[in-house]
Amino acid sequence: MKEQVRKLEGAYEQVDGRLSDLSSSMDSLRLDMRNLRGEMNNVRVEMNNLRTEMNTRFDRVDRRFNNIYLLIGGSWATLMAAIVGLALTG
Repeated sequence: MKEQVRKLEGAYEQVDGRLSDLSSSMDSLRLDMRNLRGEMNNVRVEMNNLRTEMNTRFDRVDRRFNNIYLLIGGSWATLMAAIVGLALTG
């Protein structure tokens, strides 16, 4: 009987040790997950900043192309007016 009690106590100690290890592992995993969430949040913020910067640059490029189109259009209109003027005076 005493032998059986000792075996049970030994088994309980083993289970207790394993549960303690499992609890420590779970705490470590929770900490890792918390850190990963923080890193993901930082990456999300950085992506949003890059997206904003990219859109700002695209807007600048669009404005430059619009200015070029206006310049070309104005040059074309001036050239046509000069040709028409020359044709009418000539």
